[in-house]
Amino acid sequence: MPDSPEPSDDSTEKTSPADTPKGYMISLAVVLMGILIVMVFFMNLFGQEATASTAITQHRWSLESYAGPGGATVPVQDGTTVTALFSTDGKVTGSGGCNQYSARYLVRDTLMIVSEITTTKMNCPENGVMIQESRYYSLLENTAALRVRDRVLTLYDTAGEPLLVFAAA
Repeated sequence: MPDSPEPSDDSTEKTSPADTPKGYMISLAVVLMGILIVMVFFMNLFGQEATASTAITQHRWSLESYAGPGGATVPVQDGTTVTALFSTDGKVTGSGGCNQYSARYLVRDTLMIVSEITTTKMNCPENGVMIQESRYYSLLENTAALRVRDRVLTLYDTAGEPLLVFAAA
């Protein structure tokens, strides 16, 4: 039997697209993109608590609007100023529009609890101010979450509906 040439290893060896320079670059780009996505995810995940809990203590907040009956957005009454100042020791103080108040708060990630609200007991003669103030304290006490974005602090209820919207003063 005549000697037939044996097939060379080059003809039977399979190559993958990654073995080519173009394939290598595509594979590298996919891996780097995956790493970037994971980094952004973890930065957002672990940076959120620090951002929310420290951002609220860096400003005095002035209430812009609040949830009225049925969830309708109600602007703060003209001539009244409702404020919140969050300290780093878990205390919030401010004006409800007529009376001064203080309360305790706790923030974990984007979750927030406000409790132990105490107020001064002035009776304000302005029409509707006491109703607005009472609503404010009730909504503040029902806060379950928060978001700070573009110098705006929004407090939410357990259903994710906005309760109070503040602007940095």
